[in-house]
Amino acid sequence: MKLATVTDEVLPDRSEECFPHIFETALAQGVNTFEIRMVEAKRYPIVEASAWTRMRKYGEDYGINFTTVSPGLFKTGLTHDLMQVHRGQLAKMSMDLAETINVNTLVTFGVLREATDGPDSFAKVVEIMRETAEMAAARGFTVQLENFPDTWADTAENCLALLEAVDHPAFGYVWDVGNLYDVDQKHFLDGYKMLKPYIRNVHLKDGQYMNGHMVWQHFGKGKTDIKGQIEALKADDYKGTLTVEAKCEPQMDEDFPTSLEYLRALL
Repeated sequence: MKLATVTDEVLPDRSEECFPHIFETALAQGVNTFEIRMVEAKRYPIVEASAWTRMRKYGEDYGINFTTVSPGLFKTGLTHDLMQVHRGQLAKMSMDLAETINVNTLVTFGVLREATDGPDSFAKVVEIMRETAEMAAARGFTVQLENFPDTWADTAENCLALLEAVDHPAFGYVWDVGNLYDVDQKHFLDGYKMLKPYIRNVHLKDGQYMNGHMVWQHFGKGKTDIKGQIEALKADDYKGTLTVEAKCEPQMDEDFPTSLEYLRALL
């Protein structure tokens, strides 16, 4: 298993000077692989040109390996004004910019649910996901579906239904137990058994449901069973990426090294 992280999960700093500190902190923990989500204070790919230049420069200086981009794709509803922008422009722009740094993996969400959804809404979501996978595959990309609350890919069962319906070799799955737990507070194991043929990446975060919402915590302090997740992945000889999402609420400088210390003891 290869350790990775996300550009905004290492430190709370989003200033023009953030990337040297982010990369130094990650490298000190043995992590040089990154998913791009935030570029300084803005989400990929709608970023400041100067911020992108700084990220690239410092990435090269520190030997960072960028592997994945996460533009918040389809974190919108079927009838929302932004849907056509996501479908027509955001997906393409995300791949266009990723190609400039030789990245060919795109994270997507499963479309937000709306009060107006009807019996044909699932089929429309499948169409959008398959269309995106086909467009990505034609350009040498793969698409990874990330489960997220209030989307059509919120629970393990709903993720499986969408993955099976799309049924495209370029369409895989990001297993995010933290987000699954946020939805139904269930232990991960039954869902893992269903979803493991599709897992291409793992997002690791820990926390617990408190006062009606998820509170993110240091690894080992929450209820998502990080230890059990690692044991399950080891048992199945998982060789993919473990993407560490260590930020807590509020995010502090010590979050990343504290959770990495716990994780390394399990590995």
